[in-house]
Amino acid sequence: MSTLWDSSEIKEAAALLNDLLGLPSKPPKLPKSKLRKKDARKEAGVGKEGAGGIVYRADRLEEALVSMCSRGEFSGSVLADDSGLPLAVYNSPVEDGILAAFTSVLGKSLAETGRLLDQPNANNISMDINYMDKIVLRKFFVDENPFFLMIISPQHVDERAEVELSVNQISAILKEPG
Repeated sequence: MSTLWDSSEIKEAAALLNDLLGLPSKPPKLPKSKLRKKDARKEAGVGKEGAGGIVYRADRLEEALVSMCSRGEFSGSVLADDSGLPLAVYNSPVEDGILAAFTSVLGKSLAETGRLLDQPNANNISMDINYMDKIVLRKFFVDENPFFLMIISPQHVDERAEVELSVNQISAILKEPG
């Protein structure tokens, strides 16, 4: 198991978690996006409400996160793609891009953990933030493209059913022609 703790993904996840909590740490190397956030959201088919009252995908994804957090008693959530681009964020304790990058890094840790423990279909990982709160990451695929849903929740909450319901709802939104 010492190999897992020596993993660069775990070290990067720990550094980002320290940043989330406001603890001192070396700044992690975050993946640089070739697109600005606004341009990337537009290219992904997400944006603000348009002419004629059309509700765009980003708004529907954000509403799905708001509803999930309300129903599940979660304090916040983020939906990110495999590269760490935030597609939707609700009640982030830090800048949206930082939380989404942390989601991507934790997703890489999930993949490495699955490989080390010979669990190739691992899709869920959780991490205690402190004695009261936790982070839960759920990886899912839409048309063979990986996405990550991460929630911030009180420790006592069983998030599994709500996260699964929301993954199905989010997947349906992402599959719609944009």
